[in-house]
Amino acid sequence: MKKIYLLLILLISVSWSCSKDKLEIDGNNLLIGVWNYSDYIDNSAVFIRSSEFADNHCYKFNSNGTLVERKNSGWCGTPPISYADYEGTWSVQNDTIITIKVDYWGGVTTYSLDIESVNENTLEVITLLEIK
Repeated sequence: MKKIYLLLILLISVSWSCSKDKLEIDGNNLLIGVWNYSDYIDNSAVFIRSSEFADNHCYKFNSNGTLVERKNSGWCGTPPISYADYEGTWSVQNDTIITIKVDYWGGVTTYSLDIESVNENTLEVITLLEIK
């Protein structure tokens, strides 16, 4: 009887480990989804697609033009940095420029990202000047 319970527990744990969140990629718009900051290379910020936010700078672009940006929760950028999630909107201009309007700890900001490249796994952008 103990063997049956042990086998049942093993089967349940294996099935749960195999049912982790799969990344859903919108083939019509590769930007849609969660992007976690990974690296900074040659003036470009590199983000990696994920199923959830990391404790870092991240974006979640939704298909309805809304977004959530995880970023510093205060004015100080000296480690340890605390992060918070801020809601906003995004739109694409000229096929490669993303205009973002989002809350932050001090109010609301609007800025643009120049898409250098995007595919199923990585997003490379250059942050353009803040729009006033």
